[in-house]
Amino acid sequence: MVRRALVNAHRARRMSRRQRLGAVMISVAVAAFLLVWGGGQVALAMLDSAFGNVPAAKTTFADSYVYDRSGKLLAVLHPQGDSRIPVALDRIAPSLQQATIAIEDKGFWSEGAVDLGRVVSAAWSDVLHHDTQGASTITMQLAKVRYLDDTGGITYKLRQLMIARHLDATMSKRQILDEYLNDIYYGHGATGIQAAAHIFFGVDADKLDLAESAMLAGLPNQPSGLDPLRFPDAAKARQKQVLDAMVAAGQITAAQAADAYSEPLKYSDGNMDNVDLEPAYVARVVAEVKQKTGRDATTAGLQITGTLDEAMQQYAQHTVTSQVDAIRGLNVSDGAMVSLDPQTGSVLVYVGGAGPGHPGSQIDMASSPRQPGSTFKLFTYSTALRLKKVTELTPITDAPITINIPGQPAWTPQNYDLHWHGTLPLEEAFSNSLNIPAIKVEQVAGVPNVVQTARAMGVTTLTQPDNSYGPSLTLGTYPVPLWQMAQAGGIFAAGGMLHPATFVSSVKDAGGKELLPAAAQPKQALDPGVAFIVNDILTNDANRAISFGRGSALTLPNHLVAAKTGTTQNFRDNLTVGWTPHLVTATWVGNTDNEPMRGTTGITGAAPIWHAFMDHQLQNVPDDWPGPPSDVKQESMGGRTGWFLDGTGPGTTTGLNQQGCRTWSFNGGSYYWCGSGDSNLPGDPGAGTAPTPAPPPPPGGHHHHG
Repeated sequence: MVRRALVNAHRARRMSRRQRLGAVMISVAVAAFLLVWGGGQVALAMLDSAFGNVPAAKTTFADSYVYDRSGKLLAVLHPQGDSRIPVALDRIAPSLQQATIAIEDKGFWSEGAVDLGRVVSAAWSDVLHHDTQGASTITMQLAKVRYLDDTGGITYKLRQLMIARHLDATMSKRQILDEYLNDIYYGHGATGIQAAAHIFFGVDADKLDLAESAMLAGLPNQPSGLDPLRFPDAAKARQKQVLDAMVAAGQITAAQAADAYSEPLKYSDGNMDNVDLEPAYVARVVAEVKQKTGRDATTAGLQITGTLDEAMQQYAQHTVTSQVDAIRGLNVSDGAMVSLDPQTGSVLVYVGGAGPGHPGSQIDMASSPRQPGSTFKLFTYSTALRLKKVTELTPITDAPITINIPGQPAWTPQNYDLHWHGTLPLEEAFSNSLNIPAIKVEQVAGVPNVVQTARAMGVTTLTQPDNSYGPSLTLGTYPVPLWQMAQAGGIFAAGGMLHPATFVSSVKDAGGKELLPAAAQPKQALDPGVAFIVNDILTNDANRAISFGRGSALTLPNHLVAAKTGTTQNFRDNLTVGWTPHLVTATWVGNTDNEPMRGTTGITGAAPIWHAFMDHQLQNVPDDWPGPPSDVKQESMGGRTGWFLDGTGPGTTTGLNQQGCRTWSFNGGSYYWCGSGDSNLPGDPGAGTAPTPAPPPPPGGHHHHG
């Protein structure tokens, strides 16, 4: 009795459920009927009221393409594991279009948005078995793919019907088919037929033959289970279903179907377009596109033209790798190079490392801040010249010096060669990269002023308060990225104008609209006269003979070039920065883990890379050094001829000698002055008084190299 009662109760509940389902199905059928056959205006208004208006289409992603300045493809960008490459309908093989319609929606060209019988069947299956069959017509499938996120239920079905009807009323059949073929998922990470054609067969969608078309057209029904690279038998059976449907539709003959079915398919490796010839550079491109356009280049479907010259890049990469390998025995494992056009800021070469097989090859050393060593003296001497504290010919005594910094041990720096060179003109002290003269010049200028100059010249890593930097600043103890040193070199090459380094010259959307804003106007970062004087100093090979000899790697045959080296403490970094008005290049060698090298300096480690690259690239390129600007004049002093800014000249500055100088700190900044009277520097405690001798130097101390 109990069993019979339970059975009867179950039957009652089942009948009640069937009755409810019947009512629901009738409602669905009526709604579908009104939409498809009843003109639809009243029904659409009712559905709009009940379910809301057509929602905005979901955002779709698309692969972006990055080209070098000559149009060579450098990279295809897309999210990890996903690819979508939209193409116009006329760039999709007719056989693929026919196969899709035959298997998915044979009445596509003549029907409306909805097939009533299939809609009712799908809704019934959904409610009865919780089996979401999806839309049956191509228009309904497009409605689902582009507009809906939920996956089942009566509300979902009715919204799908409404949206499909809207699409059918506002789009042509070709437009609907175009969007469907570009938005449907084919499996293996491929959204859209072009990505699928690339991933499965390694061809464009317009090159698909009948057999390949039939195979791909069958995949959207069950992308994972029919993946021909994983389940070839199931995929082959599905291909036959597609071919049979094409025969039934009169699109092909039975003989053509048989030939296509028997054709051996040559599959690709299943990988999407993962082109990335220059990863370090492309990463900078992606960052710049985001910063300047707000678009994510990995999803926005952009056509990006970069500034890179791939031919120059290949030569640069070879040069860096060859030099690193040549001095591997000195515990050198990596190198980098950045070269740009100083008149535009366009980055022509961006080598982030020595390449595969070298430690740290995944790290971009062109953008990783490293100590620049004595290349930072470019900012120091420019500052002192700008402030008219020194001239090109100011005599400086290179002798032991001790800097007393309140609250810290006394600092006794040394030159890289551990020798003193007596009194010599500023142009020689600068070119020979002598540390003691550079520190004296820095102190005369004031460390905070040097910091401000570096920032004005594009250095972004000096983020602490101006007065927080110590006197070792001029020796390059505070990290700066290599590309910013190249950018700074470009300022001298461009007569004091800062053309910010740029990696991208054009960004166009799918419609060909240019998205990149107009380039910012260059800034006058340095007085033209100061730039001219620095160029005059660093292009004179005689100025650097003490440290580097004549005809070193910092010179080029048949060219006049300016160049400055840098080597940091314990040989952790070697740099060379050099330029002409047409090209500036910065090079670096070292180790990504900051391990010291053995006995390498800027002239032996980084300079050979710089020399080989510049010599190759400047062939048949004139130097075109400009004449002096209006704010400089040439005069003689002590048997030498030099250039002087207006307001300066022979005898207008005091020589920076060893005796009779004073040092002090003010608001955390370090200052140094030689001469009588007021220095006009902040916090000078000896203003208007006679100078006091500097204390004798204690033994020992750290040193940086030229």
